[in-house]
Amino acid sequence: MALADVDYFDWPLLPDTPSSLNIAMSGMTAKLTWEVHGGDRTGILLERQVEEAGGAKGNWTHLTKLKANAAEYSDSTLKKGQHVAYRVRAVNDAGQSAYSNVVRGNLP
Repeated sequence: MALADVDYFDWPLLPDTPSSLNIAMSGMTAKLTWEVHGGDRTGILLERQVEEAGGAKGNWTHLTKLKANAAEYSDSTLKKGQHVAYRVRAVNDAGQSAYSNVVRGNLP
């Protein structure tokens, strides 16, 4: 029989991963929507990747931190001809969730 300290199982829990990230392009704006789930989240982090000239993928960059219950965001900072990708993750005091699915869009 193994005995464990009562604090052995008292580790912090990461928030649940957002899911079903979608993108809708309208004019020069990308409207993003996703589903948030249980977990003790304190915010949602949104990241964007811009495709470089010649088709090379750029680095993922932090776009914004949203309120814990946020489930949509409109990015109106895009430029004509840009190809972009987005992903989201939840955050709390213990750390960050895994990333959601990735969505891609482009401006003509």
